Amino acid sequence: MSITSDIHFSTATLLRYAATGIVCTVAPVLLAVFWRKRTYESWVIFIVGFLAYFAAGTARMMLRMLMFGEGSSLNSSPFLFYLVQGLLSGVCEETARYIAFMYPLRNRTARTVPVMYGLGHDFYESLAVGGFASFHYVLDGIDWNNLGAEEFTRGLDEAGAAKMLEGVAAAADFSFLDSVLVSLDCISGTFIHVALSVIVFKAVQTGDWKRWLLLAIGLHTAGNFLCGYLPLSDTGMHIFSIMEAAVLGWLAYRVYKSLPYV
Repeated sequence: MSITSDIHFSTATLLRYAATGIVCTVAPVLLAVFWRKRTYESWVIFIVGFLAYFAAGTARMMLRMLMFGEGSSLNSSPFLFYLVQGLLSGVCEETARYIAFMYPLRNRTARTVPVMYGLGHDFYESLAVGGFASFHYVLDGIDWNNLGAEEFTRGLDEAGAAKMLEGVAAAADFSFLDSVLVSLDCISGTFIHVALSVIVFKAVQTGDWKRWLLLAIGLHTAGNFLCGYLPLSDTGMHIFSIMEAAVLGWLAYRVYKSLPYV
């Protein structure tokens, strides 16, 4: 257990986590403020996107519990595990977008709508994944510095304690580059959600759901699957997300230009 004496969350590390959490939490809101000033779109659309993600996330969580329970064959195959996980995200989230545009937002037909919706949709994920996770590291880091390894490994066997210490050591080694990459990853996620929202909005506006909704589901599934299944480092996964945002952003911009102004 000699590793414990070397693990310490420096003030700089804690500040980097805090800054990352702030960026992930605030970025979609600031972009929504900018978009509202530019287009006068309603905050109602943002809220619908937020609530739709909550509904999609709840449905996905329930399906995961049913499909990936103890003894499930899906857990024994990395390929199937990440494929089905990606498909669940794609189906649940893109279906939620489609329902939102079809019903509560059915009278809003301007092409600026899916952008505002996508920012609200992303805000939930950024808050839950990037924001809360980063702030949690801040609190855990402070607790670790104050309480030490003994409190954190209490009740664990030797293998469990070693795994815990390995994770803590990695968390304490959060560099400036890591902070930048995680922040860019969060912002990339924002643009990915906006892009997918534009594509699904196209499905509603044209009535061609077989083309556009299935395209959005496929793109979402492929992105999640590849990011999880490919043997990428943490840095590699962040770079993958940035590249995915660039590709989807280019595609969505072409779709956006074909949508009506009003």
